[in-house]
Amino acid sequence: MTAALFGLSAAWQMPFLFTAVYAILRSLVPITASRQELADLRSEVGLLRREFDQANSSRIEHYPDAAAFYKAEVDYLVNRCPSHMDAWYMRLETPDDFSASSAAFADYFQAVLDWAHNGGSVRRLFCLGSSRGYASWTAQHREQTRHLRSYSIREVTWPIKADLMSMAIMDTSAVFLAFTVGDRVQGMRIEDSEAAAYFRSYFDRHWENARVVTRTPTP
Repeated sequence: MTAALFGLSAAWQMPFLFTAVYAILRSLVPITASRQELADLRSEVGLLRREFDQANSSRIEHYPDAAAFYKAEVDYLVNRCPSHMDAWYMRLETPDDFSASSAAFADYFQAVLDWAHNGGSVRRLFCLGSSRGYASWTAQHREQTRHLRSYSIREVTWPIKADLMSMAIMDTSAVFLAFTVGDRVQGMRIEDSEAAAYFRSYFDRHWENARVVTRTPTP
């Protein structure tokens, strides 16, 4: 009643409930004859608290800048070892131009290529922005990556004079979203299979309607 009156969340109430249960049982069971029972109770209370914390833990992590965001993506590829990645690059400048201004992005972009070389499956969708060199960039990139059999790229024309949201979907478990805020990148990671499935369906629709950038056959 008091918790409801002051608007306390369930997370704040649980420790007090555990303590109350423990106190009641301790008063009802003679201490001299129930040391094992009390030890078991402590163990069960601890397990309940851990399960509660896991069920209510945040699945969203925020990154204040490009360095933190792209490092987190590389760490996920290396340490979590997903098998498939869908990436959506939506910037006015080409990846080469953006790499020149952001070392963290350059490391990430290369890490994806290395990961694909080692067996990772990648679909990469590029938005042709207003950069004059963009039209030839995707063809050149396709040529440079023609040896990567599990690396597919497509392109769309979306000449809006503003960077859009970029994303990377890791299997069906996590989604990384990057936003350009002013002159810097901020981002977030959502670890949730249902959310990842939503973004995958959204990506699939654009992928199906994008232009295929063909691979030149290897001699």
